[in-house]
Parts: sequence; C-alpha cells; structure tokens
Amino acid sequence: MNRWPLVAVAAAAAAVLWLGWALYDTLFPVFLGFALAYAFDPLADWIERKGAGRTAAVSIILGFVGLLVITAVAVIVPVLISEGREFVGDFPRYASAAHDRVTATLEPWGVRLPHDKETLLARLKDWLQGMSVAALAPAGSFAGRFFSTLAGTLTGLLSLIIVPVVFFYFLRDISAIREGALSVVPPRHRRAAEDRFNEADRVFSGYLRGQMTVALILAAVYSIGLSIVGIRFGVLIGIASGLLNVVPYLGVALGLGASLIMAAVDASGWAPVFGVLAVFGVAQGLEGFVITPKIVGDKVGLSPVETIVALILGGQLGGLPGMILAIPVAGCLKVWTIDALAFWRRTSAFRRI
Repeated sequence: MNRWPLVAVAAAAAAVLWLGWALYDTLFPVFLGFALAYAFDPLADWIERKGAGRTAAVSIILGFVGLLVITAVAVIVPVLISEGREFVGDFPRYASAAHDRVTATLEPWGVRLPHDKETLLARLKDWLQGMSVAALAPAGSFAGRFFSTLAGTLTGLLSLIIVPVVFFYFLRDISAIREGALSVVPPRHRRAAEDRFNEADRVFSGYLRGQMTVALILAAVYSIGLSIVGIRFGVLIGIASGLLNVVPYLGVALGLGASLIMAAVDASGWAPVFGVLAVFGVAQGLEGFVITPKIVGDKVGLSPVETIVALILGGQLGGLPGMILAIPVAGCLKVWTIDALAFWRRTSAFRRI
C-alpha cells in the first residue's frame, strides 16, 4: 500500500502548524477570530436549524457578541481596571503584613518560614511579572501596535478589524473549510482522516467550550462567595480565579493564595481565613462533582499524571496559551497514539517479529 500521499499531507499539515506557531504574535487576531468562531459554531448550527440561513445566524451572533463587548468595555472593564490597579498597588503591603502575622503565629510553636520577608516578596514579584508577561505577550503585542507610530496605529486598527471579519467568515464557512481540508486527503485515506478529525473535534469542543462555561460559573461563585466573606477585591480575585480555571490548578492556586493573603491581614481575626477556605472548598467540590461532570464530562481521557505533564510541556513551549491548549492536544495525541498502536498490531510486520 502506497502511503506516500498520506505522509505528504501530514508533512504539509505539520509545516502549516509550525508556520502558524512561529508567526503566533503576528497572526494573533486571526487565531482569536478563528477560536471565537469555533466556540460559537454549535450556537450557529442551532439557530440555523430553527430556520434561519447560515449568514443570518452568523450575523445574529456577531451582533450579540459585539453588543456584549461594547457593554463590557463601557461598564465592566473600567471597574476591573480600576480595581486591578489598586490591587497591584496594595498587594505588596498586604503580602508583607500577612507574612508578619503568619510569622508571629508560628514562632511560638518553633516553626519558621523558609525565607525572610524580603526574599519571599522579591520572588513573588518576579514570579508574577514573569507569568503576566508570558500570558499577555500576544495581547500586548496586539495592543502595542496602536501606540508606536502612525503606521503602527494603522496596523493596529487593521488588526482590530480583522478579528470580527475572520470571526464572521470562519463561522459562516466552517463546514466548507472542513470539507476542503478533507478533500486534499487521498480518497482511500479520507475515511480514516475524517475519523481522526471527528475525534479531535470531540476532544477540543468538549474540553474548550466546557471549560469556558465552567470558568464563567466559577467566576460567579468565587466572586459572590468572597464578597459575602468580606474579602477586599473579592470580585476581582473571583473573576480572575474563575477565568484562569481554563488552566487546571492555576485559577484555584492563585485565587486561594491571593484571598488568604487578603484575609490574613483582616483586623476581624481568623474568621475571614476560614471563610475563604470554605468558599474555595465548596466551589471546588461543586466543580469536581457537579459542574465539570455535567458540562465537560470525560472528554479528554487523561490521567492526573498525564495532565500535569501536559501542562508542564505546554507552559514551557507556549506560556499561558500553551497551557490552555495542552490538555486537549494531549488528549488527541493519546487517542491517535492508541489508534496507531492498534493499527501496528494488525500489521504483518508486527506478527513476524
């Protein structure tokens, strides 16, 4: 059986993926538009089944998303930016006070923190700066084009226009794009390629869309819970913790740490600390036993160890975007590897060994 056509298609796909990764910062608006189109494809299909044409369905979604963006920019974002600036300005003082209080509590028991206050604060500052730079580099490069030169401003405006344009055309033509991609596969391999494509779509759609929904629910739960407990910047911390939940373990770790620091320096005693622990404990219980099983389910099929390894590799290769994509990519690779091993066991070469 001649497999060279299939090898050529795989090599071409790998080259396209490598080129896209190399030009990630430049093509960020295109990737963003495509990601949004992919996320809203089921909604477009549902509207289309109700009797609207595909173009009309996409136009309705684009108008709704545009209205949400305008509302967020006008109402929500300024408040979050204001709170964020205040949080960044006050956080070192809170962290220092929390260190002093924890030290005073532990010293009578003969327990000492592993580092002095200045070292811990310096490491915390360096870690936060490094993580924020890695996470915001593509968006920062995208936004920075508005402010460099006149040409940069025009390029930035063009990039801003590209996002809704790419969103509209990808969402409208996503079925045609899929058929076009499959059409370059040799006919005798097309069924196998379509099966792999369907498997990848199941993993990616089930995980990414599910995680986005879970993140929004947790953002609301954290924000409401921390506000009830009386944690300063509770809404900001809750929203950030919920949205960062798209990366397993990251949202709860950062949110819990920041909330405990805020609670530890509260003058009303240790009640806020236990309140924070209760909020995150209840939220994690709901997320693990109710929300995620109902919304996401076992779409990826990775063990905890495989998840951690995928997160480490994704973070090393692509920062925060790499960590977000690491889980579904690893899930697809695991399924494809199992299929490849099953095919290898059916070959005559395997039976002759």
